[in-house]
Amino acid sequence: MRVSILILAIALAAVPRGAAAIDPMENAAARARQTSDSAALQALQARLSQTAQAQPESSKAQLDLAELYLTYANRLRNERKIRSDLPSDQDKAFRAQQAEWAAQAIPSAESARDLAVNDAERAQAERVLGELYAHRITGMISGMINGPRARRHIGRSLELAPDDPECNRAIGLMYLNNPPFTGGDVPKAVETFTGCAEAIRDDRCLVLLAMAYRKQGNLEAARGAAQAALDRDPASAAATMMLEELQ
Repeated sequence: MRVSILILAIALAAVPRGAAAIDPMENAAARARQTSDSAALQALQARLSQTAQAQPESSKAQLDLAELYLTYANRLRNERKIRSDLPSDQDKAFRAQQAEWAAQAIPSAESARDLAVNDAERAQAERVLGELYAHRITGMISGMINGPRARRHIGRSLELAPDDPECNRAIGLMYLNNPPFTGGDVPKAVETFTGCAEAIRDDRCLVLLAMAYRKQGNLEAARGAAQAALDRDPASAAATMMLEELQ
């Protein structure tokens, strides 16, 4: 059963922002990506918000919080891109919510970049900034403003860490979602996500690979990638949704 993620947005908006000092979790970003329960996400958001406030000089604490909001926005975009039956008003609402979450996260990502102590940390912060600016695009004007920002930050992340799979996943998103005149290239997206799926062992790159194959018109390959994503993570809502769309 499909449940609108906007319900989750309403719940998350009510999360309190306490000031207790809490150590950042080593796998906070992965935990956020793997969590679909709204109560668990509220608890995680509260914990990461408290940590970021208590440790303003920690690049990791700031980046963890930014990554959490990025996870919310990515889930909305997946639903928008996968579902063929999404009403236009809901698509518009999803875009607006993506942009709002990105706006909330950008200051934390900028702090993470400024506080980074090495190229690896700086690359992840630049990558997150690029992905967030892409979520700020809701139409032509915002695209003219935020599209170049997204490309610039993701480009910087790849200069700092050219072999990093997360940075390559981010440029793959631009190949997949951008129009050709701003760098869109579906064959490159297929190639990029195929490589990322070997290095990133959750469902994300396989779902994106399925989306790229579908955009290319290769529905058999799209079904194969979506099934592989579901095999890797049986709880993957995006993989389930994609397989339903490909029936």
